[in-house]
Amino acid sequence: MSQDTTLNVTEQQTNELRYLYKVMQAIKILGEQPSLNVVAYGKLWRYGDLLKTAVRYAELAELHGNDTSAFKHWFIRDVMMFQ
Repeated sequence: MSQDTTLNVTEQQTNELRYLYKVMQAIKILGEQPSLNVVAYGKLWRYGDLLKTAVRYAELAELHGNDTSAFKHWFIRDVMMFQ
C-alpha cells in the first residue's frame, strides 16, 4: 500500500486501531488457548471475539499502510481448523 492511502484515514480510525491494539495484547492468549475466557476492558472475551477483533484490527492496519499478510495466513489457518 502506498503512503497516499494513509491520507484517507480518519482520526477515529486511528484511535480505534490504537484501542484494538491494546485489546489484542490483552487477549492474545486466546490464540494459543482457544478454550479460555479473558476478562479485559470490562468485557469477557472468547476465541470468537479474538477472531472478530483481529479482522477489524487488520482492516484498520491495512488502511494505515501496514502489511497484514502474516495475519491473513494465521486467520485462514485458524478458520480452516475450526470449520
